[in-house]
Amino acid sequence: RIAKQSCRFLLLSSFALETVSIFVGTVTGNVLLGHGEQIAAKAIGYTSPLALLKHHHEINYLTIQICFLQGLFNWLGAVAIDLLIPKEGETKSARKMNQCMATTLVTISFWITAFYNYHLNFYDDYAQMLRKYFKLVVQRYLCWPLRPMSLLYVPSTILTLFMMWRAFSSPAEEDEE
Repeated sequence: RIAKQSCRFLLLSSFALETVSIFVGTVTGNVLLGHGEQIAAKAIGYTSPLALLKHHHEINYLTIQICFLQGLFNWLGAVAIDLLIPKEGETKSARKMNQCMATTLVTISFWITAFYNYHLNFYDDYAQMLRKYFKLVVQRYLCWPLRPMSLLYVPSTILTLFMMWRAFSSPAEEDEE
């Protein structure tokens, strides 16, 4: 039951993260293209377009990078968990193959993380990116002065976390009612 819940959560969160990555990437691209002359003037002194993006739009850059990668990890994790859930009528050889594929997906996730960490710009590793991202989110969206939308997204986030806790902590006996 927990494996099925985790699989579903990972699949849905993967979809949400990838959607956020696409949305923020599109908006950031439009911002950069819409301010072409200003961006070109600001570009002087930067060693690369990514350096300019990091300096002026770091939270957007991190949102795109983190949501894409975490969405990929969540999807790979969900597929691995689904492969590990025993299926009705599954043969021993099919079970062994599913276990093999699940461990392959976990191994691929480790390889992706190692590759990503080696090729990162501006940060030592993925964990440092996450720390920086959460620091920026708190500074921008949760500190004073409050943004008007925070009156909607803060309670909504709290409600979502409560509903998630409730969904994962409900006893299996409740499913039969």
